[in-house]
Amino acid sequence: MNEAEKYPLSIRDLCFQYNSRNIPAVKNVSFDVNPGEVLLIAGSSGCGKTTLMRCVNGLIPNAYHGDIKGELKLFGKSVFEMAMAEISQEVGTVLQDPERQILGTYVLNDVAFGLESLGMPPKEIFPRVDQVLKKMGIFYLRDWETFGTSGGEKQKSALAGVRAMNPRILLLDEPLASLDPASAMEALETFRQLADEGLSVVIVEHRVEDVLAINPESVIYMDDGEITYQGDRQGLMDVVDYTRIKLPANVVIKRAKNSPPPNFEPVLSRQADTEVLVEFDDVSFQYDEDLPIVLE
Repeated sequence: MNEAEKYPLSIRDLCFQYNSRNIPAVKNVSFDVNPGEVLLIAGSSGCGKTTLMRCVNGLIPNAYHGDIKGELKLFGKSVFEMAMAEISQEVGTVLQDPERQILGTYVLNDVAFGLESLGMPPKEIFPRVDQVLKKMGIFYLRDWETFGTSGGEKQKSALAGVRAMNPRILLLDEPLASLDPASAMEALETFRQLADEGLSVVIVEHRVEDVLAINPESVIYMDDGEITYQGDRQGLMDVVDYTRIKLPANVVIKRAKNSPPPNFEPVLSRQADTEVLVEFDDVSFQYDEDLPIVLE
């Protein structure tokens, strides 16, 4: 077994430049992902995170075209030599907006879509769909119309469709973007469980503080298409620019105290004789005659 075959995902010196751009979107990217590992890829908008994900799931070079260099292997086989159908059985992708990957009118049909695309007979599809829905705790959604589900339920349905295909690598593109805090934590606990069951889970996310709560084994920070940090979660909090990603509040307070952000000017305490900025004097308002609202 060569070095690349040890890992579900192995990337070496990856560079990609879109045909429509004059500079590379990612450059000199190298890392490996282990089985049962959560990898967090963080960085501000435009840093290359999404392009990197497209390289892993085969959208580059099959749907997005440009100049690509380097090596990217899934279980020892080059992604660039694999058909999309083959890649999709190894790599499952959940998009930032789950509505973009909902294709069925009912949850049952939507979760079954990928299996139908692979030509699996119905007598095998429906038991597998039911099994996944039960495991994810959303069997009650089975016969619901997809348009009637909430944002969190749509994401769970999209994830169920991916899980039904039994991929060994799961890519999550900003999965918390449209979720409230409670739903986000529930989703993160699911991702952690999947990794603990042996999947390689790659999370591309702005809400770094939330993902750090599930203790990702590895963290990558990207800036301008390059990896500027690669290591554990504690190292990330010690070195990255805390004004560009959301870190835990206690970390930000500590670092800001020791190293204030550029152009920072402390706010002086307001004196008793400071000029009043806003003043209300006998203000009243009402929406209609029956709903008076008075501000005094």
